[in-house]
Amino acid sequence: MTGRHRVRWPRPLPALLLCWLGLLASTMVPAVPAAAVPAPTTAPPDLPGGAVAPNGFVKYVVVGAAQGRVEHLWEVALRVLGDAERYLEIFALNKGRVQPDGVPVTDPAVLRRGWLLVVPWDAVGAEVSYGPLPVFTPASPTASRRPRPTVPPASEVVCTVAPGRRIGGVPWAQLRLTPEVAWTRGRGANVTVAVLDSGVDGALPALDGRVRPGADATVDPTDGSRGDRDCTGHGTAMAGIVAASRQRGTDFVGLAPEATIVPVRIGRSAGTADSASLVTALRVATAAGAGVALIGASVDTTDKRVVAALRTAVARGTTVVVAARAATAPAGTTLPEGVLRVGAVGPDDRLAEVYRSGEVDVVAPGVDVVSLGIGSGEVQGTGTDYAVAFVAGLVALVRASEPRLDAVAAAARVRATADGASTAAAGRPDPWYGWGMINPAAAVNATLAGPATTVERRSPAGAIAVLATILTLATLTVGLRRRRRH
Repeated sequence: MTGRHRVRWPRPLPALLLCWLGLLASTMVPAVPAAAVPAPTTAPPDLPGGAVAPNGFVKYVVVGAAQGRVEHLWEVALRVLGDAERYLEIFALNKGRVQPDGVPVTDPAVLRRGWLLVVPWDAVGAEVSYGPLPVFTPASPTASRRPRPTVPPASEVVCTVAPGRRIGGVPWAQLRLTPEVAWTRGRGANVTVAVLDSGVDGALPALDGRVRPGADATVDPTDGSRGDRDCTGHGTAMAGIVAASRQRGTDFVGLAPEATIVPVRIGRSAGTADSASLVTALRVATAAGAGVALIGASVDTTDKRVVAALRTAVARGTTVVVAARAATAPAGTTLPEGVLRVGAVGPDDRLAEVYRSGEVDVVAPGVDVVSLGIGSGEVQGTGTDYAVAFVAGLVALVRASEPRLDAVAAAARVRATADGASTAAAGRPDPWYGWGMINPAAAVNATLAGPATTVERRSPAGAIAVLATILTLATLTVGLRRRRRH
């Protein structure tokens, strides 16, 4: 009669097994569905659209309104300087200045819509203008003054520069998006990003020779004009978010730090891109072979010329990234699928401004974000335009990792891998958040056909867990074979 005998495990085997199981339990991060993008509990604020340079130029903004009321000076400071406490600097630059309505600036707590405020040289934003203050006749008679020029002097424009200030720590937007985890398949090399804005400072070390001469679409682009110079700093800040490489003394880095920048200068009025120069700029971007084009100002989608230019750019292989339009903007024409409409959120996921319902594809950081300043140093800014730059950087990463994707497919990848895409009700985007916050790691590591595979942003735990499982099985197999030999 054959008796049964129990297989005895080798003595070292239980210890090894426990070690591997412990490693497996400590490193595995449960993959849970992305939470739905939280809707704001109250309506977010509707944000509206230096020193004097040697040639008399200044940076200035026009006072607007926020939710039907005239905005406060601290709100202006927060928006263009990234620091509400700097409102006294703006007041000091404007104290006693007579405004278009004939009232001088005498109280930092009193502003009126339409006032022209000179702002410090490190102010950035779509609403910041650079040049001589517009000439106006005050509503109330005042002593006559020598009129200021309305056009730049014939001599070369002297641009102010930012200081060598570094903003300490890792920016919150960078912590949120963790671009390092998305660099598994490249950092944007061989992809050209056209920055349609105020120009880009091509001498910055963080852009390290990756800024092409570009062009100025506000004049005839065939006359040899260039775009690799920036007087307002806005285009430079956009390019920094897209492609800045990490420098000594700072933790800031762009989303696609090996991408190439083609700066194309466009005109703007009250934060909206001039349609004629925008059409020309899109033509320049596609001719330069740009895989991505970001527009650093609001786009008038009621203008048929602009919509036609966007369609042509997409058809020629350029994914275009634009700011979602404000809720007060008139209804426009439907844009092509290769155009991404972007909303901005802060660290608390609240919208930076109110957008037209149903006209947001994805959201990205756009409140108190860090980027490059012209000349040197770093700046902080708030606005939907900053969110546009983050999405453009992500598109650059996607197109670098999957060169076979066309303009429409690259835009679709960004939408499909956003944090809210998997939980959207009935497969429909949220009216104000779209498909949710962009997810660089998921977008880059998605399968070519569509949705992203499961990706952990902040930890290589998944790979470690798989390795631990394989080693555990191998240990068990070796142990059984040894027992059978005995």
